[in-house]
Amino acid sequence: MTIADSPSVGSLSQRDFHHPYTPYKIQIDFMNALYETIDQGKIGIFESPTGTGKSLSLICSAMTWLRDHQLLNLQEDESTADESEPAWVREHHMSMLKEKRLRKYKDLQARIEKVRELERKEKLSVLQNGRMFGTNIGSGLSKRSKTGEKEEGTDVKYVVEDYYSDAEDGPTSVNKNDPDNNLSGEVQALLRKLGGNHGSQNEDEEEEFDDSDIKIFYASRTHSQLSQFVQQLRLPEFPESELYSVKGTLRHVPLSSRKQLCIHPTISRLRDLNAINDRCAELQQNTGEKRCQYMMSDKVVNERVKIRDFRDKILAEVRDIEDMAEIGRSMKICPYYASRSAIQVSEVITLPYPLLLQSSYRKALSISLKNQIVIIDEAHNLLDAITSLFSMSISLSDITKSKEGVQVYLKKFSKKLNGGNKVYISQIVKLLVVLEKHLSEFSGLNGAEVSQNEVLQNGYVDTINVFKIEKYMEKSKLSRKVESYIVHLAEEEAVKSMSLVGKENKTKGRRTVKQPPPAVPLLSRIMSFLIALTNPTNEGKVFYESANGEKYLKYLLLDPSFQFKSIVDEARCVILAGGTMEPVSDYLKYLFPYVPENRFRMVTCDHVIPEQNLGAWTVATGPTGMEMTFTFERQHLEATAVELGRTIGNLSCVIPDGMVLFFPSYKYMEEVCAIWKKTSGTAQSQWDQIAKRKTIFQEPRDAGEVDHVLAEYARELNHFPASAEKRGKGAMLLAVVGGKMSEGINFSDNLARGIVMVGLPFPNARSADMIAKRRFVEGRTIEVVRMREMKRLQDIYINESLIPQAKLSEITQTCRKEAEDASREYYENVCMRAVNQSIGRGIRHANDYAVIIFADSRFASPRISNKLPKWIRSRMPTNPEANDTRIGGVMRNIRDFFRDKNSK
Repeated sequence: MTIADSPSVGSLSQRDFHHPYTPYKIQIDFMNALYETIDQGKIGIFESPTGTGKSLSLICSAMTWLRDHQLLNLQEDESTADESEPAWVREHHMSMLKEKRLRKYKDLQARIEKVRELERKEKLSVLQNGRMFGTNIGSGLSKRSKTGEKEEGTDVKYVVEDYYSDAEDGPTSVNKNDPDNNLSGEVQALLRKLGGNHGSQNEDEEEEFDDSDIKIFYASRTHSQLSQFVQQLRLPEFPESELYSVKGTLRHVPLSSRKQLCIHPTISRLRDLNAINDRCAELQQNTGEKRCQYMMSDKVVNERVKIRDFRDKILAEVRDIEDMAEIGRSMKICPYYASRSAIQVSEVITLPYPLLLQSSYRKALSISLKNQIVIIDEAHNLLDAITSLFSMSISLSDITKSKEGVQVYLKKFSKKLNGGNKVYISQIVKLLVVLEKHLSEFSGLNGAEVSQNEVLQNGYVDTINVFKIEKYMEKSKLSRKVESYIVHLAEEEAVKSMSLVGKENKTKGRRTVKQPPPAVPLLSRIMSFLIALTNPTNEGKVFYESANGEKYLKYLLLDPSFQFKSIVDEARCVILAGGTMEPVSDYLKYLFPYVPENRFRMVTCDHVIPEQNLGAWTVATGPTGMEMTFTFERQHLEATAVELGRTIGNLSCVIPDGMVLFFPSYKYMEEVCAIWKKTSGTAQSQWDQIAKRKTIFQEPRDAGEVDHVLAEYARELNHFPASAEKRGKGAMLLAVVGGKMSEGINFSDNLARGIVMVGLPFPNARSADMIAKRRFVEGRTIEVVRMREMKRLQDIYINESLIPQAKLSEITQTCRKEAEDASREYYENVCMRAVNQSIGRGIRHANDYAVIIFADSRFASPRISNKLPKWIRSRMPTNPEANDTRIGGVMRNIRDFFRDKNSK
């Protein structure tokens, strides 16, 4: 349903959303629709093309609803009084509750205002050290005690603590659901305080805030996307409410991983997130001066006061991740942990996909989504993101290394381990032996499906409780200790081998062999894989793969709906937003199959540009009359690439300034470029002919080179400004669908007056992943169709036994046909989501204009063209004369399009 279809949009168009600019009508309609979706507690799928102010519309609508609701929330509190009490008693009781609640927020607000005033004064003065944030808040940490630093021996740090089974009284108790349970008891006590709802009731009671207050959780895929959203958060000013009696900015806390927030001078330099996580957890186990100085301890300072100061400072303004890290450095407090204290009193929490989608992270952050507003932006990535997060693989060499490492560890420390440790470590060795045997002896084809039960039933390991082993590994930190010990042995061996060279070389050897343990302990990866094997077989599949002489077992998540269901069940409403959400059907079928249709609200916005500012045409035949169809069989023919070169050469004559070509893959782009560069006799190559009109740039495979190429491309276009004399001059950028330049890059104005989509970027239909996913789609479709058809026949025949066999055979045929159609549609939808994301790069604001060329005859088919975004589809010509798909007719239309723009 489009926003224009909503009967209530027009009547509510006068609602004040506190937009910082004068909004377009489509933005007003978008905000009204979003407000209603939140108010009605529905699931919304909102498509608003890039350049239409989607982020601001999301902010203004959701925050307006939230501020309105803050008034209603107090009234709801008053409505819960006991009607049996006298009226004056109820009135007095509610007055006290309201006063207490408001007092807490006003006290917090007063402290935040002090911070704001301090920062205003700092900005007006010239600080000698040039720092933006004050340095006297929480400075001067006391030195930590050296108690407990002395080690009994060089190997003691590798020994796990005594472990007791569930039936025994162990020395410690750790929550198995908490990913941070590898921290010391002291640190966990602090984190319970930070979480707000784990502390004792009599401890700092005035700082307890209502965890049920509705908040907005905004998630996006990348750190840069979140940073752009935070910049938009700073623009609007919202009216005061009873809870927030100062007009101005909202209260916001950005959450992120340790990779973005760690301020430890050594750990923060590590590149891999898993390495940072493990080293941080390892550091928390140390005592005295070896422990992380930024993690507060009540034995050294009043950490609660410092955490509160940090919270007030990050809430004083709308901060991004970089701001919060800098505040942490200035206050000498870990922003990764201390930021959790701001969650309860924030209105907007921004966070990356993994922190929202994975329940383990939500538990670690003490995030409850009960009755909350969840907004997931760039949601065209959501299905792939969930699949990626919950899929994994292990190699035979990983299993062998891990097995040998645990065996060495068990042999070395056997006398120092208690009975509980020995039992569980022996079970782990047995699991690894069985896994190694299974994978080494497997003789199936590459991509063959492996039974989940088959993997665990060999060698009688099916009697081992992998969940108990997972719990044991979490408590004991066995993975990290084994890896550290094996690295230690390797270092010792290397040093011994260097000792024969001499003292000088020996010293050099010690410097070169020292290295940290692997980023992710192999044993942890293997255990995660084993846990995934316990998932229901209809949620995921296990495959055998072989590549470069290595054997792999791969777990592929097939059903993302199960992992997302807890969010849908808890949240007040879930909003999926994106610039290109088409095709929408996959979200309904595979992300929300359990949600009734009446709970959905689908909104599609038109673009803010005038209709005449976009032209879109399909090129079905090239200059020689050859059909432009880039099927798998035809695209690798040299003749196809040559005809494409002729077509691009002709288009470069009529499209001014910048052209961006999107190819299905790096490999095919490089293959085509090689053919274009071929010469015949004295004739110029196609590459040189095109380069005479437009300087050619090519997207690099190395992500580190992308910015340089983009800068050179933009510089070339600025060197050749648009003009009547230089029409056709400019530059051409060859990019890849799904590459670094197909998402998050703005090709506004002359950077892309023309976008050309070369072929259809279908994924490899023969890959094990795609085969498994299509089989899953077929199986899900057969279940739904069979249930539907059987219900229809039962309504006719009353008793199932009376249904004729012929009718049952018809059902089987119907199931098979609809399953095949669904599988094909899924395959096409994967392709078209990638297409839509790429072609939306060229129109970025209301006055922008461009043409989009689909260089493949299949785009003329309604089956494909109907999957394009509506704002593009509606601008594609339908009359026979304008819809000429031959290159000559398309060039004529393009020439008229830009002639019209140059005449204005």
